[in-house]
Amino acid sequence: MRKKNILIALAIFIILIIIYLAKFTFINIALSNLSFPDQLKHYPYLNQGAQSENFEVDYLFYDPANIDYDTETGNFIITTAHVNQDFEVYHKLDAKGNSIDSLVNDSSAIHTFHNEGVVFGEDYFIDWSTSGNKNRQPFIDFLNQDFKMDEKAWEEIFETNYKNALAVTYKTSADWHSLTFYFKTSKGWLAMNTFKNDDRIYQDMGSENELDFKGYPIKGNRFIALKSSITGKYPLLSYKNQNNVENQPYNWTDPKNPVILKYFKKENLQGRAPYTGLPQTWGGDVYLTLKHKSQLIGFKEIALKAVGFSSEPKINLDLYQVPKAFENKSDVAFIILSYGTNIGDRGGNGIYVIKKNSYILSIQT
Repeated sequence: MRKKNILIALAIFIILIIIYLAKFTFINIALSNLSFPDQLKHYPYLNQGAQSENFEVDYLFYDPANIDYDTETGNFIITTAHVNQDFEVYHKLDAKGNSIDSLVNDSSAIHTFHNEGVVFGEDYFIDWSTSGNKNRQPFIDFLNQDFKMDEKAWEEIFETNYKNALAVTYKTSADWHSLTFYFKTSKGWLAMNTFKNDDRIYQDMGSENELDFKGYPIKGNRFIALKSSITGKYPLLSYKNQNNVENQPYNWTDPKNPVILKYFKKENLQGRAPYTGLPQTWGGDVYLTLKHKSQLIGFKEIALKAVGFSSEPKINLDLYQVPKAFENKSDVAFIILSYGTNIGDRGGNGIYVIKKNSYILSIQT
């Protein structure tokens, strides 16, 4: 009798499993909807006007490459790279996060926006970000351009220029055999090549530069490239995208972190495993809260999640804030969102600005 009961129970279990697998998608979506918290229902997508009491989230544009903060004015420069069109656009935002100007430059730029906010080409520079001048200006001089300068004279001139420069930056040659130094003076910028294969040129894996020059670091740090508060890295297309530091694990449920995962709502079955046809990936929305200046901004975005109780949703979202030394001077932050077009069309790829909302600003002014 006991054996018969076991067989009956096993048969019932198998039947239930078959029913469950046949109705797998329907049952899971129903359960996900049933347990969905009511307080999250009002969460919009980022491009639908996410906001808090004092802050709003506004969509800026697609293809963000780099975000620089001007420590002197509080302005921001956002570089968007248009690779297929072979040009870059530099967008200037004021300290309140409002777009105020832009500069378009073609592929002749060999050294894009950097620590002093200057775009360098082979025979020109553009200091629009600080001066407002969009014209290409010639270097005061370009020393050792043919790599034939007398070495003793080079040493003396280089030492003098480096010592007296208001700022110094440099760029690696295409073949990585030399560097071009740029010295900022009261009269403009001076360019100077090192010698090829100088034994002071080296690659420091802990450095953010492609190559370094022993004993002569970059001088001047008016502009700071922003890192993600989630990954600790620069944007993928940033001039600092080497990102040698490994990612620190980000806990989306840790209340100490600036972006917190509140819920993943299943909406469809995105994929099945090859050959077996077993359910593999869910598609749906993640509901998040972002803490900014002690206020919470609630929003949702499209995400994928592997089938399984312990798996976490995959969220391609980064938050960029000014460094701690300047956090009391700026109310502005940025979000970069990216995801594959195969998982939905409700959200919006690109970069968003978090800033004081218009109503609050109108009262303050």
